[in-house]
Amino acid sequence: MILIGLLLAVPLLLGGALWAGQERLVFRPDGRIIAAASPWSRETIRAADGLDLAFLVTPGAPGRPVLLHFHGNGGNAEDRSDLMILLNNIGYSVVLAEYRGYGGNPGRPSDAAFAVDAVTLLAWTRARFPEAPVVLWGESLGTGVAARLAEGHNDIAALVLESPFTSVADLAAGAYPWLPTRWLLRHPFEVLGRMPRISAPVLVVASEGDRLTPAVQAARVAAAAPAARLVVLPGDRHPAVLNDGSGQGVRAVLGFLAGLRG
Repeated sequence: MILIGLLLAVPLLLGGALWAGQERLVFRPDGRIIAAASPWSRETIRAADGLDLAFLVTPGAPGRPVLLHFHGNGGNAEDRSDLMILLNNIGYSVVLAEYRGYGGNPGRPSDAAFAVDAVTLLAWTRARFPEAPVVLWGESLGTGVAARLAEGHNDIAALVLESPFTSVADLAAGAYPWLPTRWLLRHPFEVLGRMPRISAPVLVVASEGDRLTPAVQAARVAAAAPAARLVVLPGDRHPAVLNDGSGQGVRAVLGFLAGLRG
């Protein structure tokens, strides 16, 4: 009976730890205040709950698309600025979204809060660049934010998903197969289930050997979209474009964006 009790207690204890500490597993915020070195400017929006959230913006050529970028669970928006400057130099305006709890912003991260803040950021972007088509770009955890935002807006010009997963719930189930992770998880960041309702062109970029967000999940995401292109890069870089030293990822994105103008 003691042995049976221990066998039952261990999953309960692990499940309780996952429930209580999942924010530390899902979110890895960098609290450094994001800077605004040229050509970036640091802007703020007022979130629905009254928080002032800072983010970074740089304008491009008039009429060219604007990229609204949602980064992954680590670091902060400033860490993506060098990559985005490459696209800005070609003429794209860029809005580097920053989350609550990241980049010196107040508040606590959550799937639900990110979704509400993303809607506000999209409205700000449309007001700031009224003539520009909006392309959403999600990176890793940010693919959950971008896919959810694209699902609710039929006028999005395109969606770029960099190192996506099917859902955080699926990742957790793979990591803890003996636990009822789908019942315990408060931050599912669903991607796969949203793809059939996204009518915009989609580019999915993944790394073949990615151990954090497996390429097989990226392939499932691409297959579920009405209009998607899948690019799988060699190696195990994560995120696939940000950390791809070969430049193949950037070239894939540029080719996809150039096709939108046609």
